[in-house]
Amino acid sequence: MPPAASPGATAWRLGWWSPTTPATEPAQVIDPGLHGPLLAAAAAGMRLDPLGRSRLEGLRSLGLTGVDFQPRFPVVPAEPAARVRAAAGRLGAEVAKLLAGEWSRFTAVYEPLTGIVAGSGYPVVGGLLLGIAVRRLLRREGLASPPFGGAFAWLAEGDEGIAGTWFARTTVLPGRGCLVRFGDPGSAAFDDAAADPEAAPALPAAREPDLLRLVDALAGPVARLVVEAIPELEKARPTPLGEDPGAALAWAYTLTTDAALAALAERGLVTVPAGGAVAFRVATEALASS
Repeated sequence: MPPAASPGATAWRLGWWSPTTPATEPAQVIDPGLHGPLLAAAAAGMRLDPLGRSRLEGLRSLGLTGVDFQPRFPVVPAEPAARVRAAAGRLGAEVAKLLAGEWSRFTAVYEPLTGIVAGSGYPVVGGLLLGIAVRRLLRREGLASPPFGGAFAWLAEGDEGIAGTWFARTTVLPGRGCLVRFGDPGSAAFDDAAADPEAAPALPAAREPDLLRLVDALAGPVARLVVEAIPELEKARPTPLGEDPGAALAWAYTLTTDAALAALAERGLVTVPAGGAVAFRVATEALASS
């Protein structure tokens, strides 16, 4: 097993995304600080001692590694991870440029919602458009077919944002529509919204058809930018990265979303939500379906 990381070493970060709620969330079985160095060592062909093999056995039993403990999802050291984020950052800047050019269309639809959902630009642009609608289109094109019980997972070594920061999660509320959360899954606000979905404001049903049309109209151009950027993302993709290219794309797109929202925030078009997350309820299932 490789030696323990030095005190000044960068940390390993876990990111994951799923179009549906998986039976077991990756965060429940993958410990970044424990499994990151071990899986990186396995991917590099290093021999693991019995303790290391024992710690990875649980991941193997879930299909996250092969019998040789080679990871089946991205496990990326700091330097190549930084290259992926740089490529995703360039794509995110293009996405932000496109959306900024369409901002008058956004304001007509979401400004009436600002008194209902604080900082509504973030959930509408980040959550409903980038976090749900664009991913839905990418999956339909066969670019992201979730393995491992419906969840993509990745481990990246680096600073806090290297595995991605902003994520959308949808929870079906039987007979009451869907709860949409968008933000940092590590924030207390993200967890609080799931614990008490009724506390989340409901978007006016009369506004939802206009919102759905807007999101659907802009998802296509954004998805095309992503598809056009795939050759550059593939060039930046470290090898060996794992056996699942869909997980690599899911990670790169998550970083793209982060970069696009940061660029829009710099332009003063969206405001980062206080507490790190926002939540709201919708009655139209297509708005929350990924």
